[in-house]
Amino acid sequence: MIKMSPAFAHLADEFERILLYVDKPNTAHIKELEKHTANSEFMFDVAPLSQAVNAIKDSQPAPLLVACDSEEHAIALTDKYELLEQQVYWLTADTSALRDNQPIPGHKFVDWRASGVLAMMLSLLRQQSSINQDKVYVEHKLNLLSDCLGDLSLTLNAKGEIKDINPELLSMLGTKGLSAIGQHWLSSLHIPSSTAKKRMQHILSDLGLTHSMTRLPPFPIQLDKTVLMVDGFVGPLPDNETLLILRQVAQWQSQEWVAQLSEQSTPVTLLLINPDEFAQLNRTHGRDVGDQVLKEVMQCISVVLRGNDFASRYSGAVFAAHLPETNEKQGQILATRMLQTLRSASFTSKKLKLEFSLGLASLDSEEQLGEQSPLELFRRANAALQAARSIGGGKLVSWQPQFDANILANLDRMSGKFSQAPNDDFRLMNLQWDIIRLIGSTHSLQAFSTQVCQLLAGGLQSKFAGLYTQQGDALSRLASSTAIADIEVKRIHQWVNRNVRSTSSGTRLAQPITELSDFHCTIIPLETRDQCLGFLVVCWSPQGKDNAQKCAEQLEQVTPNLAAAIDRIMLLEQDQNRRSVAGNEPSPEHELLFESAAMRTLMQQVQLVAPTDASVLIIGESGTGKEVIAQQLHNHSLHPDKPFITVDCSTIVEHLIESELFGHRKGAFTGATTEQPGKIAQADGGTLFLDEVGELPLDIQSKLLRFVQEKTFVAVGDQRIRKVDVRLVLATNRNLPDEVAQGRFRADLYYRINVFTLNLPTLNDRGDDPLLLCRHFLRKFSQQYNKDILDFSAAAIDKLNAYTWPGNVRELRNCMMRAVILCAGDYVEAEHLILQEQGDDVSLKSSASSPAQMPALLSAGTKPDRVKLERVSALLTQAIAIACQQNQLFSISGWLEKQWLNQCVVKWGSLYQVALQLEQSESTIRRRYAKLNKQDFAHLDLAELTLQCSRVFTEILEHKPHSASWPAIESSLQQLVLQQDLSQQHKAKLLDVTQPTLRKIIQQIQTAV
Repeated sequence: MIKMSPAFAHLADEFERILLYVDKPNTAHIKELEKHTANSEFMFDVAPLSQAVNAIKDSQPAPLLVACDSEEHAIALTDKYELLEQQVYWLTADTSALRDNQPIPGHKFVDWRASGVLAMMLSLLRQQSSINQDKVYVEHKLNLLSDCLGDLSLTLNAKGEIKDINPELLSMLGTKGLSAIGQHWLSSLHIPSSTAKKRMQHILSDLGLTHSMTRLPPFPIQLDKTVLMVDGFVGPLPDNETLLILRQVAQWQSQEWVAQLSEQSTPVTLLLINPDEFAQLNRTHGRDVGDQVLKEVMQCISVVLRGNDFASRYSGAVFAAHLPETNEKQGQILATRMLQTLRSASFTSKKLKLEFSLGLASLDSEEQLGEQSPLELFRRANAALQAARSIGGGKLVSWQPQFDANILANLDRMSGKFSQAPNDDFRLMNLQWDIIRLIGSTHSLQAFSTQVCQLLAGGLQSKFAGLYTQQGDALSRLASSTAIADIEVKRIHQWVNRNVRSTSSGTRLAQPITELSDFHCTIIPLETRDQCLGFLVVCWSPQGKDNAQKCAEQLEQVTPNLAAAIDRIMLLEQDQNRRSVAGNEPSPEHELLFESAAMRTLMQQVQLVAPTDASVLIIGESGTGKEVIAQQLHNHSLHPDKPFITVDCSTIVEHLIESELFGHRKGAFTGATTEQPGKIAQADGGTLFLDEVGELPLDIQSKLLRFVQEKTFVAVGDQRIRKVDVRLVLATNRNLPDEVAQGRFRADLYYRINVFTLNLPTLNDRGDDPLLLCRHFLRKFSQQYNKDILDFSAAAIDKLNAYTWPGNVRELRNCMMRAVILCAGDYVEAEHLILQEQGDDVSLKSSASSPAQMPALLSAGTKPDRVKLERVSALLTQAIAIACQQNQLFSISGWLEKQWLNQCVVKWGSLYQVALQLEQSESTIRRRYAKLNKQDFAHLDLAELTLQCSRVFTEILEHKPHSASWPAIESSLQQLVLQQDLSQQHKAKLLDVTQPTLRKIIQQIQTAV
């Protein structure tokens, strides 16, 4: 086998080296073969035959050259290594026994000892290898050419009728493609834009005059349910025919296209400005004078521009003015004023007069949708600038489609005259373009800052980018972004806070960070309205010093606009903070805020599955936002206007679950006085969200399985089978495969609902999202409680960043509410943030940290509080006496806690609200509630006590604080049990604790006394 074949290109250096596969190396046969080629242009590389077999499985079939002892040995090796389907040339040690007929079909046995046979065979193999390599090379070049020019093509006759369509475009057109031949191209390729249609018609009509290949600007094509954005080339063919080669650059669903148009409803214009004969000015007056002229030209340009416009200078003597929300006509008016200002100006103390060439180009809203938008705008403006130069300079020229008639000039993106550093210019251009699109896209300072940092980290190829704002004498990190995960962000933050300070000395371009030897850093102040808002910090690797200096110069050109944008957003947020929005509770959808890669990946999955009817299983910890994601699935579904019905399976009493889901007829059971539709019927046409589906009893799971399979159900007390059209979304915080293995969840139901799974990341796995959400809720609750809180202090941010948020978004929201209530100044301080200690195992029982102290929690309350507690103690005394009379003790603590949680659910409606009101972890509440509901306390002697206990608990829950009530009740029970004349084992049984825990309770009470 020749080593440079496609199958083994990684093993060879030259064509003359031949791979010889053997079963056993270093035999006399191998040495003879090597000696046979010693004086030839070939040389063997011996390799194990097993190595060839593994490589062949993953590559194109290619001939193998194999040494063996005999034909029988070859047959054995063929069976051992499964070579029957391969093309093999066998070199046997015993050539005298070779037969005319081949013993293995398709294999060749070579009489290599015959004169010249081996050399001829190796030459043929080399030739075949060369042909294979040429074929691969040609295919690769064709693929590259297809990527550059496009893989969609059609041919038009002189009348504009379609004469031929290639298979790729025909497939995209679908049914329209079958009847497209002979039709006018505009009737088959529907362009949903009058502007783009007119532009294409002008280009094709001009083609008859220019007879040259012309570049096509991006334009949309409407298909059945999608819109394609394409660009490409058009050129003439013989017989007045025309060839269009198109390349797809973007694709949207039709409704997405409309949404994109509404988002990009404003045009954008780019104006390029170049002093004529500037090289001559440098030669005549010197480089220093030339540099001063460029500075003064920038000042003149800045005077004419508006507040949202960008002005910058590229590495040559070419200036750019980015004009957002400006169409071509508006741009021409501003450019004419610009030309008049520049002509009338005198530069430097020498009072030099200059002429200027200006090139202007615009993109409308549709043309901005492709990924190549900034390059396309830059290309057009550059073409217009070259046109202005070509007619002698001193003119303003707007881009016209006929500028693209000569494709050879346009293939050079800089036209060879623009700059000595085109890559730097294009990087700056893309950076400015992206920042322009960010400004105005959001009114959230956190979101804007995060996007800017991500943009700088990616666009400038830096290791770290961070935005810091000034808060008194300290700096607060707004946002940061890193290129790789192992960057020590905390160390950079600490250095910035120790070493960076605002000064009145103007621009501050930092030296390398000496304490951080891993980086070369640039620090640029964000200054506007004669004040420093903060700093932009960008770090590169030590090898990127030259790149850092270039990027710093570029950043200095965009930071004034960046600072102005941040200033506007801060002023807007401060104004919004002054407005009271109490009572305007936003929907969960409005609180779906994120910037992390984990959530972006999740939302991409949501967008993929939402427009389908597939069942979705959402898995995530408590508080991660499963219901919010379910709402997103419904909002982006095929029927977002239909009902979205939520069922919390963990809060419904077990014997009512079936009626709640499937409904019931009148008289179906005691108390069913009217016919009641179930949640499934209410969700007909829309989405049914079953939260905590893992809590459903097994008998309900079997009925749910039938509904999932057939979309039919039978109401309680009814015989009729009803069919509904319902999209099913389910959520759980349990490990359902484990539940299936333990027999607590039906395997067939699990496999039926597990069509598409969304795994929600914990808040701790969401990068910088916690701080983003903290600032969101800070603003929200500041408005709600009429407070002018600006932000978190530096110490508070450090505390937030160090916390792991075990309760996820729900815990974060409550923490921010408490912090706003406690904060009386402009900034939330670290002491306002009441966070759990890391590693705490919070449970309902652990809230009673000191049993002896718990009655004191109510001691400061009113007299009815103490009276109710005494009534509870009296009831508990009776319950303990009943338990001691039983043949087998039962847990009084479990009975009491079950009554307490039942009344809490009755009062607040759901376990989520119970956890919120009691300030407990929802997962703990749910776990305890499920465990207690599995225990049977249906003792006849307890029936009356249960009713009395429920009444007392109902009265207690009418008074606040709710979070202090249960610890006091539990403490009372513990003291009563410890007073009983029982063994330690029996006391532990009554309290439902282990004996070591009982000893700790005793010690706490004794210590308190």
